[in-house]
Order: sequence, then C-alpha cells, then structure tokens
Amino acid sequence: MTTNIQSKPAVTLAHLMPAPFVQQVGKALLEAGMLNQFVTTLVDRPSAEYLNNLCKVASIFKFDLKKQLSRRALTEIPDSLVKDYPFPEIIRLLVGKLDKDKRLTDIVFHWENAGFDNWAARQSLNGSQAVYAYEYNCLATFQTAKQHNIACIYDVPSPEHDYVENLLSQEQEIYPELDTPYRKYCKARQKNRTQRRRQEWQLADVIITNSEFTKASYAAAGLDVEKVKVVPLGAPPITKEVSLGSSEVQPLKFLWAGTFGIRKGGHYLLKAWQKLQPNSHACLDVFGALGLPSALVNDLPREIKISGTVPRAELDELYRQADVLVFPTLCDGFGMVVTEAFAQGLPVITTNQAGAADLVKHGVNGLIIPAGDVDALAEALDWCLTHRQELKEMRKAALETAASWQWSDYRRVLIDNILNGLTVAGYTL
Repeated sequence: MTTNIQSKPAVTLAHLMPAPFVQQVGKALLEAGMLNQFVTTLVDRPSAEYLNNLCKVASIFKFDLKKQLSRRALTEIPDSLVKDYPFPEIIRLLVGKLDKDKRLTDIVFHWENAGFDNWAARQSLNGSQAVYAYEYNCLATFQTAKQHNIACIYDVPSPEHDYVENLLSQEQEIYPELDTPYRKYCKARQKNRTQRRRQEWQLADVIITNSEFTKASYAAAGLDVEKVKVVPLGAPPITKEVSLGSSEVQPLKFLWAGTFGIRKGGHYLLKAWQKLQPNSHACLDVFGALGLPSALVNDLPREIKISGTVPRAELDELYRQADVLVFPTLCDGFGMVVTEAFAQGLPVITTNQAGAADLVKHGVNGLIIPAGDVDALAEALDWCLTHRQELKEMRKAALETAASWQWSDYRRVLIDNILNGLTVAGYTL
C-alpha cells in the first residue's frame, strides 16, 4: 500500500515520561518541523496550583513529590505542544513509595499504561500523519493509527524481552537468593507481556533501536529486522576541562553510576573486587539505587561505599573526579552512563552486551570485557591499577568520542532514518 503524506509529516510523540532521551526525539522532530504534539503523563509545571497542593500533601507523608517532578521538567519541548495524563502517574509514584516488594506498583503501572495507551490513541488522531511511540505502551495507539492510515514509528530501547528474562533466570540458578517474590511474579506474566511487544513490532512501519546489540537480540528471536534503523544515543555537552584523575600516591577511584543490581552486573563487580582485593590501592564509590539482595552487600570491605542517587550536576563532578567508570552490565540496550562519563573525559570498563560498547574502542577510551565474567572483570580492574598512566591518557580519547557524537548528531541522523524508513514502508513523502 502506498499512502501519500506531506514531505515532513506531522508527528505525535508518545511516552509515559518526558525522559531526557525522549525529549531529544521531540527536539529532533521540532527542529525538522514535524512535531505536532507530545503526549505524556506527568510533567513539571511549577505554576500549576494543583501540583503545588499535591506536593504539600505528599510532604505530610514524607514523600518528596517535588523531587519527582523535577525529573520531569520540560527542557527541550515547548509546553504549548505538550498534553498530559498526570493522575495515574501520581498514584503510581505514591504507591511505589509504600510498596516494598514492587508487585502492587507493577499492577498500578499496568493499569496506568493501559489507560495512557488508550488516551494516546485518541490524541494521535488530532492532525497527525505519524505517531512515534515506545515499546510496551503503544499497542492501542498503533492499532488506532493503522485504522486511519497514520504511520507508526516504534522506538525499542531495550533488548528483546525473552532474551533478558532468560539471562536473568540463568543468574538465579547461580544465585538462588535473586529469585525474589517479585521475580516470580514477573515470570508468571512473561508470556503475555512478550506477546504485546510482538504485536506492537508487527504493526510498526519503522523501528528505531539505539544499538546493534539491541537489534541483534530481536533478530536472534526470529523477528524481522528489515525495518530496523540503529541510531546510538548522543552524548551530553562535553566538559571544558579534563581532570587528570587521582595522583599516583592516591587510591585509584572506581565509580559506579546507576542502579546497583543484577542486570547491570553489580554482583559480578563485588565478586571481582573480592578476587582482586585491592585494599588501600583502590576505592569503589557506588551512586544509585540498591537493587541487590541484602545478603550480597553485607560485610563489604571498607573501600566500597554505596550511596543513593545524586543530582545530575553532582554526578558530572563525580565523573570528573573518578579514574574509571565500571559498567559491567549483563544486558543493556545502550547504557547512557557510558556517554555521560565520556563527556566528562572519564574512561569506561563495560561489556560486549552494552549497546554503548559500539562507541568504546578497547584500549583507547576504555576496556570491553565479556559479560558475566568475574575473572575478566578482575583483570580489567587490575589493569587499571597497574597502568595508571595509560588510563590517564584514555581521558582525552573519551572526551573526543563524546564530542564526535553529540545529541545534535543523534537528532539529525534520527530524522534521516525516520524519513527513509517511511519511504521504504510505502509512504510517499
């Protein structure tokens, strides 16, 4: 079927959150004159009286709703183009604050997701010729779009669902303590959730992934990847001055940023540290939510410190002060911590199953190791300890990598791929 749409189609962008990478898509569409509207759940509107009142009520229950709102600030998309569906997300946040084992939060999320999808489906009909939506929250939207000859652009930021689940199941066999009630709950719903993603995939005219690794995971699952376009996520603005890191007489500073959990390989890093036993020669600072069972983080050596999440500006300074970022993920569609570190001139240790490894040159701006390999990770940590001058020299290469692939590059290539993909799909531009 050939469908005529204008040379730059009006696009509805739909996502549950105005996350930074989503706003970059919005900005790309805006710069190309293609953004018709952005539909989402909760956005930070400081002048909205109802949000200010909700923040006051939430504070009574010691819930910092204002902090959550700050993560939903609109920085790249004009407020005039935004339509929101806020209340289910507010309920989910409140439930998440009280729910300890995550199952109730998951139930509320799926209720919210279904409501948002149906609402976004109706919004997409308002003057748009294409809809750009994300994995797992756009089935109704795509079904409605197809009924009205609206093109469907599908963004898939994560590796194939069953691939990830099988990987986590293997970890449970090694570490039975990881088989939590929440994991059992998710496994019982795996089949239905995978089926929803497959239906969305089939309806899509163009599919955007952020790495070759993500694309390959879907190809291995037997899905048609002919309509897939790979566009790596961009790096944030680079630092003006590259730090030299710690001196030779100071402990080497390893840094972890993001959730310290199973999928990211946190338990393997602890095993590698135990194997290496660097003692006073190195320290490891972990900044992010703790996702490991308590049994795995009890009695840590004193050179390992686990802290919570920190604001972005503070994290950038931590990148500059550290000597190397350790990101031993078992499975990641991209891993924005890599480009964030590069933008501050920080080398990275990561794995062959991080999508961002597409940007890592082994021995030049970082080190790539096999995922889930304790020995290889311990050797990489040891290499950093014994090659401190070479590690310092990597800082310039890391910065150059970030400078060569900024968000502006991502936006330009994304639009080119969208337009090309729609043409291939039979839309006359």
